[in-house]
Amino acid sequence: MESYGLIVFMMVALGTGFLICEVFIPSAGILTAASIICYLVATFCAWKGWYQAGETVWWWGYVFGMLILLPTTISGTVYIFPRTSYGKSVLAVPQSLEEVTPFQEEEARLNGLIGSRGKTTMMFSPGGMVQVGLEKFHAESDGALIQADEDVVVVGVKGNRLVVMSAELHASIAPAAVSPKTAALNEESNHDFVAEASATDAANDDPIDFDIPENV
Repeated sequence: MESYGLIVFMMVALGTGFLICEVFIPSAGILTAASIICYLVATFCAWKGWYQAGETVWWWGYVFGMLILLPTTISGTVYIFPRTSYGKSVLAVPQSLEEVTPFQEEEARLNGLIGSRGKTTMMFSPGGMVQVGLEKFHAESDGALIQADEDVVVVGVKGNRLVVMSAELHASIAPAAVSPKTAALNEESNHDFVAEASATDAANDDPIDFDIPENV
């Protein structure tokens, strides 16, 4: 009985070790199969050495111990361990969006500055510093040369830098503002044009009424 008990403890320890190693070593299920074999040998030895010998307390202790050990080992290696700091450093655990992009808040703040006006503190070639409000930011031009102490407009964000454009150039390429009166006149003109086009199409859709001469 003592030899069976020693084998039981050895097989349980070995099977648990194989099950834990399955998380770290990709073995295509070989380690899992070895773990199952070890647990089966341990169960057979426990049944042979304890149950058949009348040591039912040891047998049922083994059964309940396995019912606790197996779920604990599986959940610990598959679910709990990869979420610990050590597990993340050992395993290739998928990172969250916040971990992959550590400067999301800064990027959101920079994106909120798009459309703001500022002033360059140095000549851009093509990068430099720009002051927007009371803060200074690293920035780069959109390609054009910008002199120092020149008014600029934030037109985009590239990484942790602002993309700026000369305010004069931005005003020249910005769409001209349309007054409400002009917009109303344009809308009325477009409406008349559509109505006229519809009437023309309706007239063109009338059937053609003429006699086709018969061939002689």
